[in-house]
Amino acid sequence: MRFYQQLPLSTEQPCFRLLELDLLGGGDELRGRVDTYDLKDPCDVDYDALSYCWGTPGVLEHVTLNDEKFPVSKNLLVALHQICADQQKAGTARKLWIDAICINQRDNTEKSHQVMLMRDIYANAKTVLAWIGEVDEFSPLAFDTLRRFSLDDGKHDGSATCRELHEEMEERRAAIQRFIERPYFFRMWIVQEVVAAKKVIVFCGPLSIDFEAMCAAMRRITGSGFYPFSGAAANLTYVSYWRDAYHGLAISDEEELDLRLFLDTRDRCATDPRDKIFSLRGIAKERITAGIKVDYNDSVRKVYTDFSKHMLKIRPDLQILSAVMLRHKTNSVHELPSYVPDWARPKHGGGFLQRYYRFKPTHLFRASGGTKSRVTMDDGTDKISIEGLRLDTISRVIPIKSLLTAGQDSRMTVTEPVLRELAADAISTETYRFTDEPAWIAYFRTLTADRTVLSPRIDDKYRSQFFVRFSDLYLQDSIKVPTNLPSSLWEEISEAVDTIIEDKDIFVTRKGYLGLGHEGFGVGATVCIFSGGEVPFLVRAAEDGEGRECRFLSECYVHGVMDGEAMGGRSALEQFLLL
Repeated sequence: MRFYQQLPLSTEQPCFRLLELDLLGGGDELRGRVDTYDLKDPCDVDYDALSYCWGTPGVLEHVTLNDEKFPVSKNLLVALHQICADQQKAGTARKLWIDAICINQRDNTEKSHQVMLMRDIYANAKTVLAWIGEVDEFSPLAFDTLRRFSLDDGKHDGSATCRELHEEMEERRAAIQRFIERPYFFRMWIVQEVVAAKKVIVFCGPLSIDFEAMCAAMRRITGSGFYPFSGAAANLTYVSYWRDAYHGLAISDEEELDLRLFLDTRDRCATDPRDKIFSLRGIAKERITAGIKVDYNDSVRKVYTDFSKHMLKIRPDLQILSAVMLRHKTNSVHELPSYVPDWARPKHGGGFLQRYYRFKPTHLFRASGGTKSRVTMDDGTDKISIEGLRLDTISRVIPIKSLLTAGQDSRMTVTEPVLRELAADAISTETYRFTDEPAWIAYFRTLTADRTVLSPRIDDKYRSQFFVRFSDLYLQDSIKVPTNLPSSLWEEISEAVDTIIEDKDIFVTRKGYLGLGHEGFGVGATVCIFSGGEVPFLVRAAEDGEGRECRFLSECYVHGVMDGEAMGGRSALEQFLLL
């Protein structure tokens, strides 16, 4: 477009373009003017910023900007028509920042520089307008339900409104489901756009609601049981938590805007896979931001590898390695080093480290004991060297999910008799020799990565809030699972097991260790504990490598070594060269 050349943006200064719609334009044709502005002093310019989905690629409409036709997506065109109508009603034309218009998307240098400024652009906007799409038959009822719950009596469970709307629950549930499953809420970029904003208005056609009110309503809707908590509901509430953490509105877990931010947004959608990293740069902790250079001339491999290397440098716990999903290695198209997560792929069941909120601070995994990580980068290649202990070699793989769903109804079934039978097949003695526990208990704790309500690692507050049936169960520091637990309790445990073991298999090592790892590791894989690591890891000697070269597979759980029991003196440590 000519106006990009006529209105160049300096890559040396914080400047940007803004659009102003012509409210007097005739008919259905949208017209407007784009101009450049200085972002140094946000008080000098008053504008709103649009947050939206780009829509289906290749389906384009047109608006007239600076007297020339400009292509826009159909979704953006509809949003612009609504904004124009709202501004006409208010009698005021407000300047707008819209990425597809205000950034020359064909100029990687300009785009890279502008993306570095996007946090400030959204933070300095008077209002961020979150366009979720056109109105459908469910929209009025969804917005009415949200509005009512947002104006409830203030209780977390929204009890008053829940009782009031009980007779209409089914139809209002359907409306809420359609609302929260809109593509907008699954988009990667909205996280930064909403988190950094001072004020956010969610609008759908002429309907609108304040973002904070919407999130308060969703907490009450799910807290009351009016609508079940789901992944789609979590997409809304998580953004609210990150927003509070970013603005200092709540005492937040220090991990909230650290690596966990990247882990918890992994299932979101981004057209450009590099944006799975770039889009969070502006709101992540400063130590992470400092290591992310936005450059759209870089390959996906370079962006992801640089990010992993940076995380290995600044985090002594090696948690970035737990983001590597073994299942991704068969369908990744980016030819990544084995230790680099493919952020373009969804995590699905995820790893073992993403649920720290369940554990007592004193009972977190610490397989490497008190050791510190020792990682060496090879400047000439993408190889890295990590110090660690070679624990053992896998001698047997047990496809546990098929065993637990062998019943007629294919439901996940975990009971004491089932566990005793499975343990007897894997362990030749009645006692697991590495912990002196009954074999079936060791098997159970391995199967669940020690994450069920019966684990001594679980925080008492979490147990009392989410596992009411266990409120009277007293657990010592060393687990003593009561025998003959009621079937209702095992049923509740079985529901949790299904999520934990998704894409996982149990393994037995030559020395007799029980472990749980990502499906696909195979017999012969090496179990190792890297210095500084919180969990053990699996590697395999590189067929095309030499000597100590190996390929990283995934993290794993090994019962009896998760608290540093296997770490001896430095003489047992060696260097693992990961390709």
